[in-house]
Parts: sequence; structure tokens; C-alpha cells
Amino acid sequence: MEANMEYIVGQVMQKDLGRRLQVGQEIIDYILDRQKSHDLEQDQTMLDRMVDGLATTWVNSSNFKVALLGMDIVSALVTRLQNRFKPQIGTVLPSLTDRLGDTKDQVRDQAQALLLKIMDQAANPQYVWDRMLGGFKHKNNRTREAVCFCLISTLNIYGAQGLTLSKIVPHICSLLGDPTSQVRDGAMNCLVEIYRHVGERVRMDLGKKGLPQSRLNVIFSKFDEVQRSGNMVLSAGE
Repeated sequence: MEANMEYIVGQVMQKDLGRRLQVGQEIIDYILDRQKSHDLEQDQTMLDRMVDGLATTWVNSSNFKVALLGMDIVSALVTRLQNRFKPQIGTVLPSLTDRLGDTKDQVRDQAQALLLKIMDQAANPQYVWDRMLGGFKHKNNRTREAVCFCLISTLNIYGAQGLTLSKIVPHICSLLGDPTSQVRDGAMNCLVEIYRHVGERVRMDLGKKGLPQSRLNVIFSKFDEVQRSGNMVLSAGE
């Protein structure tokens, strides 16, 4: 039968895992073929249902193959819709943030790649980060650590200009006292990366955050190391 939006949403909504693995590629092909899926942009209600189904039952699936396929389908939607995907970002972010802490490297990597793609094609990085700040307080320590990695990747790809770091830094500071050492290290690496991009303003800002002096000393010595290493990103004009 000729696929239409109703048929595709039906395929997204069905519960059978084996069937999902079979139809995943068909859904992707439909989305990327503008002639087949000319009704994709027209029917907002169907699109909302589709994205909601993908976020809650595919990307969130305990079967990692279904989760990966779900992210592939969301990625196809981002490719197709570009900034028209922006209203859907809030629907997919919680599931993608959860997947950042997955036990499988492949799932974690794909979740991060998709988040960065959304920042590139659907909305600016700050729009996405405003909705991701809860990830720093996520119950899964692996997710808290991965959100730090994701911020470092964001800075390396998009620079600091597009981010309101003053909104993000307090969340990173709170992780410096995290019970998990990997999360504490991730937060420290985040601050060093921010310093690399922004420079001395970060040092002054952190001095006002009420952090223990012993912790500040450790952070500032890491800043000094970066300064001496010549790895600062700052342009000469700053």
C-alpha cells in the first residue's frame, strides 16, 4: 500500500519490537522522500503523535536496537524539517538525555550526536541547553557525567559566543561536590573548557559562587595549566 502519514504513525505506535525493527527503515525512507511524505508538514497533530511515540516508546526502549533505530528516525525528521523541528525539541530531549547515560557506548554516542545535530539544524545551542539543564541533576550519575561531555562538545563545535554560560555554570559548580568521582571530574573538565574559550572572566565569576577556597585553588591551578600550555581558544581581540 502507498504509505501516508496515518499509516506511518500507525507503524510508530505499534508495540511489537520485532515489527518495529522491520519497519524502521521504511519510516526513514518515507520521511526523507519529499514526494511520498508531502503531508508530513501539513498534519501537525499527526506529526506531534509521531514524535511523541518515537520519544516515549522507541528512543526510551529497553531494547538498544529499537532505541538506536528510534534516534535514526528522529535524525531523519531533523534532516527533513530543519528549523520546523524546533517545536518538537521539548518532546525528544528528556528521552535523549536519559540515553546519554545508557550502559551501551553506541547508544550514548548516538544520543550525543543527535543532540548536536539538533543544535546545528533545528535550533541554536542555547535554546537546546535551556531545556537540557535538568540533565545536570539527573538521577543517573552516568547521565550527569555525559551532559558535561556534551557541553564540552558543544563548545568545541559552536564556540562560546552562542551560549549564555552564566546560566549553565552554576549547574556545573553544583556537580563539583557530586558523590561520583567521574561526575566531579566531568564538571571540572567542563569548567576548564569554558575557561579555555572565555578566559579570565570565568575565574572572576567562580570567585563569587561561594565555592570552598580549597576547591577554587584546584580549579584555578588547572586554569593556570591551560594558560601556560598555549591551548586557549580566545581570539586576539578579546
